[in-house]
Amino acid sequence: MLLRPVRSEESDDFDGFVGRHVHGDPLQGWGFADLQAGRGRAPHRFYLMEQGRPIGSLSLIAVDLGRLGLLLYAPRGPVLDPGQRVVWRRLAQELRERFPQAFAFFCAPRLDDRLPRPPGYLQRASQPVPPRMPRSTVEIPLSGDPESDFTRVQRRCRVRVRRATAHGVLVRQAGEDELGALLALWNRSTWEAPGIAATPSDFAHVVKAFQTRGQAQVFLAEARGEVRAGAVALRLGRHALCQHLGQDASGRYRQAAYAAQWAAIAWAETQGAERCDITGFRAPEDVSLHDLARRWGGVERRYALLEVPLRIGPYLGYRVLPLGMGGARMAVEAAHAP
Repeated sequence: MLLRPVRSEESDDFDGFVGRHVHGDPLQGWGFADLQAGRGRAPHRFYLMEQGRPIGSLSLIAVDLGRLGLLLYAPRGPVLDPGQRVVWRRLAQELRERFPQAFAFFCAPRLDDRLPRPPGYLQRASQPVPPRMPRSTVEIPLSGDPESDFTRVQRRCRVRVRRATAHGVLVRQAGEDELGALLALWNRSTWEAPGIAATPSDFAHVVKAFQTRGQAQVFLAEARGEVRAGAVALRLGRHALCQHLGQDASGRYRQAAYAAQWAAIAWAETQGAERCDITGFRAPEDVSLHDLARRWGGVERRYALLEVPLRIGPYLGYRVLPLGMGGARMAVEAAHAP
């Protein structure tokens, strides 16, 4: 048997495994699936076993689409080498057996940097499935010494971080009861909602889901007693994800966002992260990934968006309906909206 269910008392061990694995990601941890459970979507966690030991893990969200059946989705997962062809085929077969009502399995695994494209035995998804995370990201390798890593950041970025300090910007960690200040900032800024949340309050729930497990920290950049910019870091083991949370006009003048984002990166590094995805939940629209990598001393990384049909009839219905009445697509997006 490839799939071994994970019990609730094993949550810390599960997070530890995901955090150590080279293909791990914070969205494959226990906390994000708990958030989905609070919204009526059934979470399922499994170890992928081989010869009595785990070689990967899978955190699934099962969405009920009525007459079509269940849609299974693994955001930024499964935590498994995409090049293990035999294991992927066994995974599809066991999902059919464990979820007889499921018609398709969508996943977004981290690609091996040595592979020029997603493996041919997995069909690429032609439609995005929420939560929409960027498929191409910029990742900063972290050495464990924030001061040393700061010297690898482009000079323009370093100057802007220092300029923020010169303009009186102070960055501090926000308490769990201070998310209101973050939401107020969000409402004053032009920054749009990230791909895993539709509104500021939705995003606050995402942050809290990670904070309860000690895997998130929000940073507020203040000047003259007002919050001018914000950033959040999610960390699970060696993996971190940092997101800029907007800034007001005064914060833009003071370069407050740069100071907040660097504070989030440095925090993740001091917590043991070895890499940090600074693309966050939404790819930036005002700068290319190449320029973003140069700016922060990072490298570009890729994720796949793949689909595995489990029951052909309902699967074909799902593929056809979005082109007609839009029923399936609307159902999926409504079910996935946090």
